Amino acid sequence: MRSNEENPKRNRLTLNKQIAAAPTHAKKWQIALHGGLPPTEIQRLPPEATGLRFTTHPKEWQAKAKEQLKQRFADQLFPALIKNDPAPFFELLEAMAKERREITYAVNGLVLYGKRPKPPEKKEAGRRLRLAILNLDPDDLISMKAVADALAKWHVMYSDESHLRRVMRELEVHLLKPGERVYFSFSGFGDQPKKWLRKLIVEKNGTATNHGMTRKEYDALGGLKSHLLLPPLSASPDKEARRLFLLSKTP
Repeated sequence: MRSNEENPKRNRLTLNKQIAAAPTHAKKWQIALHGGLPPTEIQRLPPEATGLRFTTHPKEWQAKAKEQLKQRFADQLFPALIKNDPAPFFELLEAMAKERREITYAVNGLVLYGKRPKPPEKKEAGRRLRLAILNLDPDDLISMKAVADALAKWHVMYSDESHLRRVMRELEVHLLKPGERVYFSFSGFGDQPKKWLRKLIVEKNGTATNHGMTRKEYDALGGLKSHLLLPPLSASPDKEARRLFLLSKTP
């Protein structure tokens, strides 16, 4: 009988593990969006070249776009040529072959990738669930009911609440805690300064109190929006006053 050392357990790097291992919320979201690691700079070259082959833009625009693509091509592959490293060239050839396999047809500037293999249903359901959780707004994190209501609007499927809680822990997405505050900012378009137009405070009983604009009014704004989550109020009034002062000066 062989020992465990002779038969090491194979650890598969699944999509769920890739999302969970990503260091930031933005990288988790990017992997969940693409269904895997985003394409490398070299892997982006063939699809962009395909777009240029079938584009209907004016000739001046096409000439400028081709020059930019040519420069990126040189930036990615010329160092490999100097180092006599064939790996980037193999990566490019594989990406070009993948591009040829997946194109159904291209006409009038529209390229259809109808031959791309569809991911397994279970894998796709997991990806959609994780992407939806990463897209939750602070208002959706007041309670598990609010989380479930938000996911129901997007028709995202999951087994039960325990499944939902497990995935949230995996993604490091937690419900808002009593005393936490969320400041919602808006900067409009152009050089308009950032303004804090809305505040959400989670009370001790778990309910949320809204100050300023309502969520509906805030969501209807057209411009650049973001939010800042602050921990419960400090026991020291002086520290809290200074923190709020610095917050008001945030550009």
